[in-house]
Amino acid sequence: MRVALAMHVTPHGTPARLALALSGGLDSMVLLDALAHWIQGRREAGEAIAQPVAIHIHHGLSEHADDWLAVCEREARLRGFAFEARRVSVPRDARQGVEGAARAARYHALSAVCSAHGVDWLLTAHHANDQAETVLLQMLRGAGLPGVAAMAVEGVMPDAASAPDTARLLRPLLDVSRETMRAYASARSLSWVEDPSNDDRHYLRNALRHDVLPAIAAHVPAYRETLARFARHAAQAQSLLDQLARTDFDGACSQEANGGERLQRSRLQALDAPRLANLLRYWVARRGLTLPPEARLDEWVRQIQGARAGASLALPHDGAVLRLYRDELQWTAVYDSAGPDDPAPDVVMRWSGEREWHLPQWQGSVVFVPVAEGEPVEGTIDERVLRAQPLVARQRVGAERWRERPDGHSRSLKHWYQSRGVAAWLRHVPIVWQANEIVFVPRLGIDGAAQKGGQGERGGARWRMMWRDEA
Repeated sequence: MRVALAMHVTPHGTPARLALALSGGLDSMVLLDALAHWIQGRREAGEAIAQPVAIHIHHGLSEHADDWLAVCEREARLRGFAFEARRVSVPRDARQGVEGAARAARYHALSAVCSAHGVDWLLTAHHANDQAETVLLQMLRGAGLPGVAAMAVEGVMPDAASAPDTARLLRPLLDVSRETMRAYASARSLSWVEDPSNDDRHYLRNALRHDVLPAIAAHVPAYRETLARFARHAAQAQSLLDQLARTDFDGACSQEANGGERLQRSRLQALDAPRLANLLRYWVARRGLTLPPEARLDEWVRQIQGARAGASLALPHDGAVLRLYRDELQWTAVYDSAGPDDPAPDVVMRWSGEREWHLPQWQGSVVFVPVAEGEPVEGTIDERVLRAQPLVARQRVGAERWRERPDGHSRSLKHWYQSRGVAAWLRHVPIVWQANEIVFVPRLGIDGAAQKGGQGERGGARWRMMWRDEA
């Protein structure tokens, strides 16, 4: 056990701080004990190693959860670890199931504790049996290469994309079998807790562990090594596919000033269906979205390849929309518009210097910005006009007209949106009125008539009005 730690922890030098995910079960208690002795040996050799942290996540799913927390704290402190417990709430009706929801909540809490303590590496007690179970489980679920690649000794936290400064994962016992760990625990007279749910065959992983893998072991004793080798090969193959996808992505992508990404459909035409599917799968992962089912991905490829020039597509997925518009593919937020049977009610504000007007039913806000002295005043509005009458945010009904300048001609909003390249899904915004006159149209600006108002002698302070998306 200590040899495994020496192999996988020592090469990283002496990090500022190590942490251990401690559930209280056999696996994590073995790692706790082995890590404590490894640290002691390093300190006796003259190295300065910061006090490690044992982190326990209290899921609240078992009536024994409080007892497990007490055991973990006792055993951690006996070995000189700092200890911190976090309680999480796990929804029992989550889409990904109780196991998936618990895992997501657990890693989110672990990441938060690691950040609070300045942890560099979070150690988990995953072992060879866990690896074999995970590979087989993912194969049965049809997870594809990313899934069957399973776990690596080193990895990133599941939410690393949203928290890039969080600790990295280290699984130093991946080559150690459960049987070896049990023998170590017996030799060291360790105590641990048993979770009754681990025997519940209702969960597929438990069924594999208790029913399927023992039968496989009777015929293929080295199944763990075989599945681990398969997982490594899958990881290598996936790495090559990712490199190909990145090349295709870079060749088709045009970056926007705001950081957005658009793929030129004309540059995707040379890709066959499997290669386009690989690119889309890569792009989904790059955006931090869940991977789509195979049937959905195949449908995307079919629609994108079959769309005529200039056609539009909207392909919803995981709280976002993949859109084909003007021969460009892009991801957008979900912009909902009220239907004719569910109109958004008017919102009224008596403006008195506010900087923001939040309009959640339209997933955005009107932002008011004062014009500094010496700045150009084109497209701005006099403060006295803003204060003169209440502002009313009203849903578009059609036939509204807008003018760009005070001396310009008014044209339909559709005309202006088309001429300025405002996509159709971005037009579901409110129009700001005063009485029967339009003051402001999001994505276009202040109406010319409203710009002209108040421009008499000794005009007041002037303001810009802008729309901020919050979808």
